[in-house]
Amino acid sequence: MTARILVVDDIPANLRLLEARLLAEYYEVVTARTGPDAIDICEQSKVDVVLLDVMMPGMDGFEVCRHLKADPATTHIPVVMITALDQPADRLRGLEAGADDFLTKPVNDLQLLTRVKSLARLKALTDELMVRAAATRNIGIERLLREKNGDGNETPHVLLIDEDAGSTRRIVQALRGQFEVDAAQEPQSGLARAAEGAYDCILVSTRFAEYDPLRLCSQLHALERSRLVPIVLLALASDEECVVRGLELAVNDYVL
Repeated sequence: MTARILVVDDIPANLRLLEARLLAEYYEVVTARTGPDAIDICEQSKVDVVLLDVMMPGMDGFEVCRHLKADPATTHIPVVMITALDQPADRLRGLEAGADDFLTKPVNDLQLLTRVKSLARLKALTDELMVRAAATRNIGIERLLREKNGDGNETPHVLLIDEDAGSTRRIVQALRGQFEVDAAQEPQSGLARAAEGAYDCILVSTRFAEYDPLRLCSQLHALERSRLVPIVLLALASDEECVVRGLELAVNDYVL
């Protein structure tokens, strides 16, 4: 799919680098060197994803993100913050400003294209929902899109398939309180749970001793109950070939 990407950075070399990489993948790219210019572009033209540098003079990336997310006209545009800052407090500050994702400099090409593809798909779906809502006079869609944490009545249900018990414990602990997590250590057990349950997301480890994780992802997408459920690979840095192949097949995203 194609999309219009806004790249915001005060350093021309950084702009040219990201622009060239995105143009090579046939995205339409527009650039801005200041926060106010980025806001004007988002308000006056169609933008599908914003790649936003954090450290800029005058209005920094956090302030730009807060402004975009506070405006009903631009709140649904996904924002990826690009930063050399790698402390948890910096990422928390970005989340509080409304950022949808983060990339750390130097930007990895696979991570860049994966995030852009995933968020562009989300933006296209959001645009379609808004058009349908307007056509049918369905009330409340914009309010629902603006809410960051849903209505608080339902906890998202996640299926984790990972044969490493230690990894499973860490992930369950990290998600506890915000997600309801079911864990399966055997691929076939995971498939059975996916076939029977109603999940909002499925996490699949790439580290199975005797089972192809991509075959598992393909089987999950073949099931009626999990056909449209997003799948996220849990990968190691050395698994890049597996991740690339997975993204071409049935995988929606990945984390290291």
